[in-house]
Amino acid sequence: MDENPARTPEAGEARSSGQVPASRIQALVHLLGDDDPKICSVAWAHLEKIGEPALSFVESATRQTGDERVQIQAARFLKEWSRREVFARWVAFCRKGQLDLEEGAFLLAETEYPGLDVGSYRKTLDGYAHVLEGRLSTARSTEDAVKKINAFLFSDLNFRGNAAEYNDPENSYLNRVLDLKRGIPISLSAIYLLVARRLGVTVHGVGMPQHFLLKYKGSGGEVFIDTFHEGKLLTARDCARFLAEARIPFHEEYFRAVTDAEMLTRMLGNLLRIYLEMKDQRRHDRITAMLKLLS
Repeated sequence: MDENPARTPEAGEARSSGQVPASRIQALVHLLGDDDPKICSVAWAHLEKIGEPALSFVESATRQTGDERVQIQAARFLKEWSRREVFARWVAFCRKGQLDLEEGAFLLAETEYPGLDVGSYRKTLDGYAHVLEGRLSTARSTEDAVKKINAFLFSDLNFRGNAAEYNDPENSYLNRVLDLKRGIPISLSAIYLLVARRLGVTVHGVGMPQHFLLKYKGSGGEVFIDTFHEGKLLTARDCARFLAEARIPFHEEYFRAVTDAEMLTRMLGNLLRIYLEMKDQRRHDRITAMLKLLS
């Protein structure tokens, strides 16, 4: 019996903590760099099955192996493993019942960017709100507040709709939208909404087909905010005209305020479509599982 549990598993006769021989784990790690994708895939699957006992060997391969392909694949394996840990947090999040847009959107970002410093991005949103607090001190209505938020986000910070690369998945991850100041309607609306909530300004998401909007209660009724087009303000008639031009039958339901869970569902749905078109099976499967848990 080995009485030295601190011994490093370098020797071929050593065993991992999961009772899998170290030599077998090392061989599987080496096969991650095989020229044959099928062999690489089988090795990957076996390492996933072994689980945590294999992680130290894989991590070691990212630093010590002389095979660059093994290094790259080992790093990918560790990243995917981290994504699995984030997915476990997503499961717990969905079980809470009352879902929060900010927590959910950043969890979604972490599934693609494990190790993301979410705190720094929350501080960025806090910073936006801090700047706006002074500007909104003279606002006499929600309409005044919205105009000042628009000026800050779209003129000062230059947030824009990414029309040129609309289907880039980065447009759906909040951290990348904050980094690049580019996004699609729902991700830009999410950032706007999270800033507005910090300021106590009442705006709501509107899940209109093909074009997510925000809305607020103005003096003359509901006013819609098009975050994809620099915060352009629209009337209900403008929105109905958009639907008619897109040949989408009008339903009053399209103008109702949506919940945080519905916004997260739509964000995931966008990514599901993108990854299907990209034929990215691993990411498609992950998003599909997240959607099922959410619903």
